[in-house]
Amino acid sequence: MRITIFAQRWQPLEPLLEAYAGRGFDVQRITGDMPDAESLQWAANESDALLIVGSRKRSPRTALPGPVARRSDGSLIPAAWLPDAGADALRRFSQTAARLHQRDAVNQPFAVLSQRHPQYLRLAGRIETLLHKQHKPVYRWTSDIVFRDDMARGLRAGLAAAVYVGHGRPIGWVGYYGTRIHHLQDIPGEPLGALLSLCCRTASRRRTPLSFSEAVPLSGVAGAAFGAVGPTLHLNNTRWAVAICSALQDGVRSIGELIVKALPPNLDAISDYRLMGDPLSPLFGTEAALTEAGKIAVYA
Repeated sequence: MRITIFAQRWQPLEPLLEAYAGRGFDVQRITGDMPDAESLQWAANESDALLIVGSRKRSPRTALPGPVARRSDGSLIPAAWLPDAGADALRRFSQTAARLHQRDAVNQPFAVLSQRHPQYLRLAGRIETLLHKQHKPVYRWTSDIVFRDDMARGLRAGLAAAVYVGHGRPIGWVGYYGTRIHHLQDIPGEPLGALLSLCCRTASRRRTPLSFSEAVPLSGVAGAAFGAVGPTLHLNNTRWAVAICSALQDGVRSIGELIVKALPPNLDAISDYRLMGDPLSPLFGTEAALTEAGKIAVYA
């Protein structure tokens, strides 16, 4: 496994680089500003995953054309973006991501989150059913039965991933009476492997210096985040949701592998989204995840 990383400084990223080395990954470092199209294509041809750590003046929309890069032979690899928001933020991300690479591949507990609206609750129920059929541990923490503070604590239980459906904004989710990054960070516990927001705009920079989906890995909430750079169609989000469940059935082990296998057939659904953080972030929970997740109060 080879990952190519573009970055302007490396010291804050050392914990993750050491974790990659410990797993036998080959890391190709390229120092410099944002890669041009030719450099990006060359890197894609030589790699199994890409990570661009670039100037925060660039937004997820302009940094990459989508969550994947296409090699010259037509195959696809995950491509992730992370803004350089300062040494402390990069170090927090790097330490969080490295921590996830130390988890044993024992279980894959997931949380299903949703805004309190019939359309989104139905989709959340569909996701829950599909995951249960695969015998995955699933926790339904939708906003009709779980309060925001309890949901936020649940996301630090050490789960593999969480999926949110509902309305989204550049600064967070509409669900749970409004969810922002400050509601999720600084809570004791273990990070998520990935946080997927199947909704509008959580990776958009409109009227905010840092989008919600960018803030998730930088704040240590998760090793990676998946979010949209603009408005999305509910049909496309449903396609993503169903395809993600199908890919999990195939035994995917990382967020990058999940996104590549779950790509919908229509280009607009793909180009709406971006991957932030570690494209190789493992999708596994801690040994204590099931116990900790079971403590979350559900008011059904």
